[in-house]
Amino acid sequence: MKGGEKMKYKGYWITIVPADDIRRSDAMGNETVCKGFNIKVFKDKKKTELFDEFSAAVGHEILENSLEEAEQFAKDTIICEEKQFDASQEMSM
Repeated sequence: MKGGEKMKYKGYWITIVPADDIRRSDAMGNETVCKGFNIKVFKDKKKTELFDEFSAAVGHEILENSLEEAEQFAKDTIICEEKQFDASQEMSM
């Protein structure tokens, strides 16, 4: 996946790129380096308007080092962020 896997979900364009250098803390608080995916979510098809950027590490956000797991994590994250945005909009009214 040279340029990364691309998909569209709920009007967003998503790029998912494998990574082997994602840093997380283990149960003891020690920093570990994990495999996983770097994920970018864009508002536009040309990918100039970045909506969000995050990573999914195996053993932390995803169970397996698979594109399917990364895609589902990206979808779940978008749903959560939309709900948070909607809630903040309601509170400001």
